[in-house]
Parts: sequence; structure tokens; C-alpha cells
Amino acid sequence: MWKGTGNSPLPFSVVAFSESPDMSSHPENDPQHHDDPPPLHGQVRHSQLSARISDEVSVGAFSNGVMVLTGPFELVIDFAMRMGETQRVVSRVILPLIVARQFVAVLQDNMRLYEQNFGAIPAMPRPKNPEPVSTAEELDAVEGQLAGAGIPSPAMESGKSSAASPSIDDIYDDLKIPEAVAIGRYANAVMVRHSGTEYCFDFIANFYPRSCVTSRVYMAIPHIPPVLTSLQRALQPPAGGPIGGIPGPSAN
Repeated sequence: MWKGTGNSPLPFSVVAFSESPDMSSHPENDPQHHDDPPPLHGQVRHSQLSARISDEVSVGAFSNGVMVLTGPFELVIDFAMRMGETQRVVSRVILPLIVARQFVAVLQDNMRLYEQNFGAIPAMPRPKNPEPVSTAEELDAVEGQLAGAGIPSPAMESGKSSAASPSIDDIYDDLKIPEAVAIGRYANAVMVRHSGTEYCFDFIANFYPRSCVTSRVYMAIPHIPPVLTSLQRALQPPAGGPIGGIPGPSAN
């Protein structure tokens, strides 16, 4: 499923700058001189039926855990790989809040399609004899406590957070974040696909003249319900009002 801004006209502006290194030596640069052409304004139609993807991004990254951080205007999703000696963040995606809400709606619709085609989404398997695990292996336990970045989740504000759950600092202390990943990838559209065993998320920067896939992430099917729950909790408005002052979708 594709979720974006649609094939609607996009405004643009073009401003031309003088190539002269000495602006004051030319009388035509006087503020009172009005013979220069004005900046060009107009609209373009940008189709999002296709998006360019580089060889590097097309390979994608496999993830088996997420951390969701809420800012005043955007949502940051850190996709982690918790296997092997080095636990790491494999992709960091930055979404505007309105796009994050659309992502939640599309993911819910796609999960319904999955269940129509393949049956109920399998639950995450649990070991018969659980042993103590490291902080990095407990990401699923803190899905409702990661609406941070200055805005605590409703569960934290109400004092219902579990004392056994690790803190955000503890989690990130155990995770390696490569510099190329730490800067994040912006996206204002998301395409969601699935097979019988995996989900694929294509995060897209939808800008003229060509849309580009900025990050591709794969996850196993049992991880998808916890991801959806984390996103929904992170997008819940705090007690003081809507996140970032941006109201959520109204109920009709």
C-alpha cells in the first residue's frame, strides 16, 4: 500500500542570484532599481507512481526490534537488529507526525489483508524456560515507554511504567549506532508490502522532480503487532494536549 501526498500541484519558487563578487559596484543592484525580473513562481504536478531507489538502499536492512521516539513535530523510528555479538540500529527513519499517523492507518489495513490471505498473524514465540536476558534483548518490554525526546508517554505520566522495564538510556547504551545511520533518513510517504513470512517497509522522500526511497526495512511477521502498538502509543497525545500542537484525525 502506498501512502503519500497524492498527485497534486506542488508550488515552487526560483530566485536568481547575481554572479558578480562586488554587488555594490553595480548601480542595477541598488534597492531602488526595479528592472530585474521577479522570482519565478508556479506549480508542478508530481507523480508518485514510482520512486527511484539506489543500489545501496535496495538491499534493505533486516530488523527484529524498534524504538519509537516522539518529538514536537516528528516521529523517529529506530529499527534495531538484536542478534549476534553486536546489537545495532540498522535504520533510523524520521517521519512528520501526520505521515506517522497515516503509516499507522496503512499498517492496520495491510495487517487485515494479511489475515485475509494467510490467517491470523502468529504470536512471538517464547522460550519454555526463560533465562535472564540483557537490556538490548528486552526492547519488546519497553514499547510503551519510548515516546520520549521531551514528551513522555501517557503510561509514564500516569506512573504505570514497569519497574522491571529498562530505561531508554540503558537500551541505547547496548546498541551500536553507525554514524551513517545516526543522521537518519527523512520520509514523507511509506509503502507497505508483505509476503507470507515478512513485511517490507519502503520509506520514501516524495519530492519533485523524482520520489526516492530513502530506507528499506524488512521484519518478520510476528514483530509487526508490537511495532503497531509502539507507534500507536507514541502518537497518543500527552496530558497537555496534542503532540506538537498538531491534532490527530477526527472521528466521524
